[in-house]
Order: sequence, then structure tokens, then C-alpha cells
Amino acid sequence: MTNPTTHEDLQAALVARAVEDEAFRARLIDDPKAAIEDALGIVVPESIIVAVHEDGPTSAHLVLPPTTKLNEDDLQALAADHGWRAGPYTSRRVPRR
Repeated sequence: MTNPTTHEDLQAALVARAVEDEAFRARLIDDPKAAIEDALGIVVPESIIVAVHEDGPTSAHLVLPPTTKLNEDDLQALAADHGWRAGPYTSRRVPRR
């Protein structure tokens, strides 16, 4: 899996892999940060909470965006702080477990 460059790309890449790979799907549900770090070779900071929910025949999950909007300066600072264009993830390689 190549490193996505936006939050939306990250989600799409993870969902696509989870649809194709049952073992990855199970790990993503069980330990999302470790699964993401291993799959993408990125570090998810401690300050970021990752929750994975699986839709089912009698349940659905709707994810709403934050209510506060970041201005262009905030986006640039965020990207500079984390070394990623539009998200809070770094591209440092993490050791395999």
C-alpha cells in the first residue's frame, strides 16, 4: 500500500485493503493504530484517537466532520508540524512488530 497524501486518501486506501484482506480487516478493528502503522509505514501520534467501526445488517455509522474549520494558516502549520500535506500523520517508517 502506498502512502496516501490526504485524510480522504488514507481512509479510502484502508477501506479498500480491509475489503480485500480479512486478516487486515480484523487487525484494523482490533488494533487500528498498529494496523495503520504497519500497512502504511507511518506513525500515528498518541494525540490522535483512531476508532474503527464496522457496519452490519442492523447498524450503520455516520462520520461527521469537525464543527470548526481550519483556515489556510492552520492547515499549513498542521502540515509542517506533522510532515504530511493535509493530515496529522508522519511518514517516518515504524519498526515492524
